Amino acid sequence: MAWRPTQYLVKGELDNTIPGKVIGWMKFVGKGKKVIFNLKGDFHRDIRGTKIKFSNPDPDKDGARGYMYGLSDIQEGNVGDITAGLPPQDYCNYPYIEWYSDDNGRVVLELDKEDIEIIGTPIPIAESFPVDRKEQSINMRNFMEGMAKSIGMKNPEKISENGITAIIDKDKLDNN
Repeated sequence: MAWRPTQYLVKGELDNTIPGKVIGWMKFVGKGKKVIFNLKGDFHRDIRGTKIKFSNPDPDKDGARGYMYGLSDIQEGNVGDITAGLPPQDYCNYPYIEWYSDDNGRVVLELDKEDIEIIGTPIPIAESFPVDRKEQSINMRNFMEGMAKSIGMKNPEKISENGITAIIDKDKLDNN
């Protein structure tokens, strides 16, 4: 499960001009002030080394205050997949903004191509590597383990079989 506040997004700006760091802000309906970002990691190669501005031309106002209530005003943690969906498409073919917040877990925004503006020139593809899928897998595993612990699992463990992945409570499995 992830926070998916795209419908409440008003606008925002993220900056990856410093390698290994993404900073910026976002404004959401239902939040009284801007949400500030200080994340570790990089954008995907299509926009790495740039700033991006994005907006939602028609944010939803219904239910915004309730949905956005728990989103921290300061988002610190790790970059997930952040791409404009341009070639080389290492992840998807549309703007996708994902991060792993220390306070809120996984947060995802999915935008339309016309709702994002790239400021600056990306680092040349020849000088850049795709986002490490192993690192992204670790981000997801840490998020899932945190969720499992939040619902009372004392010793969560990821298991996979036939392409299906689950988080189980290892203590309960060992005792049965």
